[in-house]
Amino acid sequence: MSRRPTYSRQDSLSATLQEAFIKYDKKKTGKMDIHDLFRALRMLGLNPTEEQVISIRRDIDDGSGVVHFDDFCNIVRRLMYQAEQEHAADDLRVAFQMFDKEGSGYIRATEFRKVMTTLGYRMSVQEVDDILKMVDVTGDGMINYEEFITVLAA
Repeated sequence: MSRRPTYSRQDSLSATLQEAFIKYDKKKTGKMDIHDLFRALRMLGLNPTEEQVISIRRDIDDGSGVVHFDDFCNIVRRLMYQAEQEHAADDLRVAFQMFDKEGSGYIRATEFRKVMTTLGYRMSVQEVDDILKMVDVTGDGMINYEEFITVLAA
């Protein structure tokens, strides 16, 4: 007599992942076919890029052609984290563009300092100076916002 795999319900994300996995665990063995993995990801609203698909396959495909529940959860969490990071970078890019009056991809360090010390969450002058040391690598008083986003994401 074979035992059915057990899935723990720790939180709503875990419950959602469990539900998606079970749908494609057709033999109820705690494994899904690797080809069903991408259907399950799309069911969860995730649409991995071709690069992500290649990376996922390289990371989990041991030649068996199946994905275990733990691997599935790790993949989903990784894709969700990457999506959150992309959205945060997009939000920062939009905010910076509001201050980039010429559309050059740069903002003046003085403008950055003024905004960060007077609007919204107010940073101290020291905090802003610390950030500027990291992002104004040339010391010319101009901040390239793509580099700024890269520095913050690191």
